[in-house]
Amino acid sequence: MYDDDDTTFSLVSTASVTDATSITTRTELELDHGDEDAGFAGVSDVTSDFESGWEVSSGPSTSVPPSVYEDEIAYGRRYHGFRRGIYPMPNDEVERHREETVHALFLQLMGGHLFYANIGDYPQKIIDIGTGIGIWPIDVADQHPSASVIGTDLSPIQPSWVPINVRMFIEDSEEPEWLHGSEFDLVHFRQMTDVLRDLKGLLTKIYPHVKNGGWVEFHELRTEIRCDDGTMKDDDPLRVFLDTVKNGLRVYGINILAITELEQILRETGFSNVHCITKKVPISTWPRDKTLRALGVFMKTTINDSLGAMAAKPLAALNLSPEQRVAMLEAARDSLQDDTIHRYVNCCVCYAQKREGHFAESLY
Repeated sequence: MYDDDDTTFSLVSTASVTDATSITTRTELELDHGDEDAGFAGVSDVTSDFESGWEVSSGPSTSVPPSVYEDEIAYGRRYHGFRRGIYPMPNDEVERHREETVHALFLQLMGGHLFYANIGDYPQKIIDIGTGIGIWPIDVADQHPSASVIGTDLSPIQPSWVPINVRMFIEDSEEPEWLHGSEFDLVHFRQMTDVLRDLKGLLTKIYPHVKNGGWVEFHELRTEIRCDDGTMKDDDPLRVFLDTVKNGLRVYGINILAITELEQILRETGFSNVHCITKKVPISTWPRDKTLRALGVFMKTTINDSLGAMAAKPLAALNLSPEQRVAMLEAARDSLQDDTIHRYVNCCVCYAQKREGHFAESLY
């Protein structure tokens, strides 16, 4: 099932590792079981005393660096230890719940499809970059037993029991080397354009490893709050909060405009047959349509679960005091509960194909 070039893998597989939630410290568990934002006013910015100095070797005998498992604790939340600090969102139970909700939202939005790209009935190689809890590659592997499915992430938070055709690896996707072989039918990203520093560079690295006729696909929720009927004021606390968070992400070197440039970047890196579908997703249950109301519940839950995390590192990067961050957070949460405001966000599914030379037969 696995190609010979897969033997070059040198990163850390989590397939035989227990779930990360089972190796948390006592302090971490206390924080996780309390209010997820408790750290702002009463808990200092606590981190463990491990100093990360590990690099992932390109050799096949790479051992597990301790930084993979020694998570950072800050603002009452848990963050990845491997390549500590480059990704400003947590990997704890609150974030796990948010990822599960986002997965359900996309399934609802896409009519039960896990992706739109036409990869045929018997794909061989699929990879999910920034897999998080690993729910997408696990579902894909169940649907496509012919495929070797890979998930990569900075955090070892994927389950220890996965389908036999799934492997999980811990890595920084923006490192220069590509260590997963070639001939991929599909390379998948979910909510990654707003956290990557160099999307164009990453796609340039990936392109040679996609098979001729293979695909890349992005599933993105844009965090720009919109309203078409005037029920949202210009100073809406939720919109102000998210706009401020974007400025905090810039401090981390993240290109928050990448989603607006995605179609152009795909073409510039060699992909063609680009499809970008944008759909409005309501926030809360204000629409009359039953399907839209269901989407609104998912979106409201997703945003609510992410507010505490965004009020931590991203707002702290702007040198806002704990009191300022708490005030902004509480105002945003109060505003989120107001169903008379007809807010929505745009969801984008963008997929593109690699075609080199003569591609004899259309896939459609």
